[in-house]
Amino acid sequence: MRKKELIWLGALLVLGGVYIRYLTHWFERPPIGIAASIRPSLRAGEEAFPIFFTLNGDYKLTSLKVVPMAEGKFDPLAAPVWQLVSDSNSVPIRAFRYGQGIRGMKPALKGVRAEPLKPGLVYRLMLKAGNSTGDKDFQTRAIGD
Repeated sequence: MRKKELIWLGALLVLGGVYIRYLTHWFERPPIGIAASIRPSLRAGEEAFPIFFTLNGDYKLTSLKVVPMAEGKFDPLAAPVWQLVSDSNSVPIRAFRYGQGIRGMKPALKGVRAEPLKPGLVYRLMLKAGNSTGDKDFQTRAIGD
């Protein structure tokens, strides 16, 4: 091949690489799929039904955070009602209950536990597992409704 043909081939490869990297989603990780469900409870003293979360696969979570949403709008500065971080290596998990301890994870602030959920208030669950992220808005109902 001549020098001119090599330059054109190189330019074509560079343009193809730029197209693939910036205009396609080939290298992006899909978001973590999260389903929230309300389960009936017979525990005394609870004012809201517990919430269970199911993920679309087994994930080694590195961060978990639940924040209340004021008037249905997300505020990134809102104080979390439940926050866990991985201290070293969390176990793969596919489902968990709000407030549950997850092996390999600990509260972000030492000694702080999950606050009880308030019925009718909208919350957002935000998860990280390595480079994958996901979030889900949910709310619970009062027991007896």
